[in-house]
Amino acid sequence: RPPIKTWYSGFPEWRNKISLAPRTLSVVSGHPGHGKSSMFGNVWFNTAAVEGINIIVASFENHPMPDYRKMLRQFWSGVQEREMDNEQLRQADDFIHEHYRFIVHPQERPTLEWLLDMAGSGGDFEVLLIDPWNRIESQREAKETETEYIAWCLTELRLFAKNMDCHVQIIAHPAKRDVKFRDKVPFLEDISGSKNWDNMPDQGFVVHRDKFWDAATNERQYDAKLFHLKARYEELGYPCCMS
Repeated sequence: RPPIKTWYSGFPEWRNKISLAPRTLSVVSGHPGHGKSSMFGNVWFNTAAVEGINIIVASFENHPMPDYRKMLRQFWSGVQEREMDNEQLRQADDFIHEHYRFIVHPQERPTLEWLLDMAGSGGDFEVLLIDPWNRIESQREAKETETEYIAWCLTELRLFAKNMDCHVQIIAHPAKRDVKFRDKVPFLEDISGSKNWDNMPDQGFVVHRDKFWDAATNERQYDAKLFHLKARYEELGYPCCMS
């Protein structure tokens, strides 16, 4: 195979450890509320700013306006949206308009086929971000097992990434379990469906926060860990944990 051209994410501490690239498929998991969307929203924002790439966000939990835009504005300015002046807001929105396109289903019931058709139907882009997978309507046939269906979906997404010369990233919640499971770092195979979530992607990540509140200091905690669980190609880095 030819060498893989990777993008710089804007995080110098990630050099040689974690890289993202076109024509590949990645999966991100983690418990709800642990910061998956925020972390990779920041990663792709940085990458867009450094590399000049364009991103399609298929966001089915955070509405493009105002939720996702607020997050991007804050990444651009480095301050809370409420602290930004009109010129900062204008410049941030110009950047968003230039580098981002959002896909929203009118009935909030997107299928995978509809999503890929919409993504590929207009404009240049280098990244398709699906957030979260759990909101995609199942097209599973009556006699098809869940494992077979997930394998078909991931195959379609890998082919889309290669054919469109883009990176496809899926953010997916783990399957629901008891409360004790929420304290443990999940794995890709904990995503509802099958072990194909671990086997088939080119890269796998988990975002996890050990605690949300420090009882000793009575303060909210924001620290998160990023686990790079797998990388199919050496250009993409190697398994590690970044705090």
